Amino acid sequence: MNAWRQAVRSMPAVALVVIASLAPISGVFAAPAPPRADAAEVLVYPTREDGSIMDWLAISRLPWNAAYIGDSNSYDLFKRDGQSELTLRPRQGDRVQGQVWHTMHFNGTTEGPTMCNLFAVAGQGFDYAATVCVAYLYSPQERPGAVFAGSSDDALKIILNGKRIWANQIQRSPTYDSDQCPAPLLKGWNTLVCVVDQVWGGHLLCARFLDGGNGITDLEIALDPPAPDAVRHPAAEYNRLAGEQMRAADALSVAGKLAEAVSAYEQILAKYPLADVAVRAAYARATALCHPDGAPSLKQPEKAVEALNGLVERYGQDLLAEYAMLDLARLRETALGDADAAAETYRAFEARYPRSSLAAKAAVETARLLAAKGRHEDAMLTCRTVIRKYPDSDEVMTATVRIADIYRLAGDKDKARQQYEAARRMAQDWHDNKYGVDVGKQAWLEGILEDVRKQLGGL
Repeated sequence: MNAWRQAVRSMPAVALVVIASLAPISGVFAAPAPPRADAAEVLVYPTREDGSIMDWLAISRLPWNAAYIGDSNSYDLFKRDGQSELTLRPRQGDRVQGQVWHTMHFNGTTEGPTMCNLFAVAGQGFDYAATVCVAYLYSPQERPGAVFAGSSDDALKIILNGKRIWANQIQRSPTYDSDQCPAPLLKGWNTLVCVVDQVWGGHLLCARFLDGGNGITDLEIALDPPAPDAVRHPAAEYNRLAGEQMRAADALSVAGKLAEAVSAYEQILAKYPLADVAVRAAYARATALCHPDGAPSLKQPEKAVEALNGLVERYGQDLLAEYAMLDLARLRETALGDADAAAETYRAFEARYPRSSLAAKAAVETARLLAAKGRHEDAMLTCRTVIRKYPDSDEVMTATVRIADIYRLAGDKDKARQQYEAARRMAQDWHDNKYGVDVGKQAWLEGILEDVRKQLGGL
């Protein structure tokens, strides 16, 4: 039996607590917000020279209904969530069956310069499921004779403007333009949905529109659902200009001109809210107002909390928003002295980002705050949940030590001693085996071993 399992088994049982006692205190888990309005401004991307669409909003992997194996194209993957593939209008960060819609910018594969490798959406290979790709396409004119042309690995279903226009139930490798069907384009915005089935092997998509046998090259691709009269910003130039202003703002921050830097970041957010650098500008502004680690800042924690809140709401789909939410909790605890609000924020993090690699850390921090308030059983249960729910996370080590700390705080020296011994064995095992060649992790574990020895010496 390895040290981790020994640590888990050595944890004495705790009484179950009422789960409601761990609920947020001010409605973080309130009813879902009403549907958001379509975007008044969008970034747009060009097709390739041959008309190929390489920029998509995509989600993966969505499992089939087992009853439809061999006929997956007749199954609506979104029905179980109360949605329909015919009315999809997703945006980045929306969730379906625990998966997230991502913006994807493909650059071709070894199979072809305009092939999209759909395994990149899920971040791994898989079998017996599907990837769905959506693009909002602006056409400067009506094209009643347009033709969809594409191919996939494996089966392909095409939905255009709410109508299923093509389905090819097949297991194959793709060949350019092998699947063609009439696909009339409206003047203005069109919604294209490609459902790509995956049996086994590769997982690819290529797609474009033809008119008179030639690729249509003046379509503009948006990845946010646009209002009918949405302003279209060419993405490359928009991001270039925003990037120039970002570099100037960062230079002010490095020079210690923090008030000027905050003003410069605010100008970026006002003028280029859709830019790739916008979320970083929002985060840099917040940390310049008040840094959670105590680095030089303007020491304005209330404004920093407001800024971080705004970042999470506006750019919640971005990875940086996850770090911002943890910083928000830290500022509420350390700078504003509001431990209850900090605990609520940590709990809200795990609910909002359940698949995040940082979710375990948020839960461990929740346990720490519960223990500080004397809610030892609640804290213990939270730590045990971390160990059960996130077994591959390094926070398992932190949770194991924290359980010992909780016993110590509760005055139960015998159980604290047993748990510290279990934590010591586990840390030594990780140091020698799990992270035997990782110098950084070994240093972290050596610090834990030293702390555990001190705690054992004091019992």
